[in-house]
Amino acid sequence: MANPKFEELVMLYDKRLFNAMYAYIGDYHLAMDVTEEAFIRACRAYGRFRGDSDPFTWLYRIAVNVFKKRYRKERRRAELLAQHHEAEPPETVEHSTPETQVLAAERAGLVRKAISSLPETSRDVITLRYIDGMTYEEIATATSASIGTVKSRISRAKRMLAELIGDDI
Repeated sequence: MANPKFEELVMLYDKRLFNAMYAYIGDYHLAMDVTEEAFIRACRAYGRFRGDSDPFTWLYRIAVNVFKKRYRKERRRAELLAQHHEAEPPETVEHSTPETQVLAAERAGLVRKAISSLPETSRDVITLRYIDGMTYEEIATATSASIGTVKSRISRAKRMLAELIGDDI
């Protein structure tokens, strides 16, 4: 049976890790598979977790490594991202008109498409910072980079997004 503390970890972070992987990968089913595999690997390695970093950061790093190992070289990744962004349902906005919902969904689609076209390191830091809400320190730990490098990557990624999106938003 799994360690009770690990079960608490799963309950605390399962949705957050899935959401981070979904934002990172862009495919619901693939994100679900990666999240499940990451928790399996984390369970096996839990006894070796020293607690030097935030548990979510540790889980996120495992999940990214799972994705990279299993899916990075697949050419279908780009196809999956494209299919996902084309078929994504509009986001609901409370107390809004159908027109504003459509506009919000179009804007969100443009942003997701632009993020998915960024280089991997830029996509990683933007996703971690603005979608998952991680601090610079947490991002540095998760990506094995210095805080200065994280800040530089975020700044560069924001400039690239501004160029990609331009006046479309």
